[in-house]
Amino acid sequence: MTSAERYEQELKQSDIDHHTPTAGAMTGHIIANLLIHSLKISQAKLFAQGPAALFLAQTGDKWIEYEQAEFAKLNRLLVNSGESIPTTTDQYKQFTMLEEDGVTKYQQGDDQLFALVKDFDTQTLFITKAIALAQKEKWPELANNLTDLLAWIKGQIALTQRFLGHDLRTGLYTEDDDDDF
Repeated sequence: MTSAERYEQELKQSDIDHHTPTAGAMTGHIIANLLIHSLKISQAKLFAQGPAALFLAQTGDKWIEYEQAEFAKLNRLLVNSGESIPTTTDQYKQFTMLEEDGVTKYQQGDDQLFALVKDFDTQTLFITKAIALAQKEKWPELANNLTDLLAWIKGQIALTQRFLGHDLRTGLYTEDDDDDF
């Protein structure tokens, strides 16, 4: 089988997996979200002003480092189990569920920071679903890794919401917000 045929086969299987969904497919979304979120954190670190700039100066690099480590770990877990992972820019754009807008860099620092919190919150939806699927598929190493990632993200949400002076769930997703997920 040629490289092009193998890739075409991978794309067909990925499409099937994303409509089923499977733990691997859901983790593909998580991988894409981690990459895009890391880029958004980098941008906010460059453009946020005011107290948010100081907060991001202290936490931004740690967030990026953690997310990049998780990105690599999840990619390895999937590849080691014969699963597809996003590998092209088009796939990352297709699989991420995080919103991007160049206007964001000109918003108030606290608004930029809160946008990152909302992205963390969006990631929890996919991670929770992937954990349930991994447990159902008897894939403990994936479920365990995702459980640790979920706990870390919830900690970052709590820390940042406190910094912003918000209650924990202020402005974040609730079950009543969207039944389309």
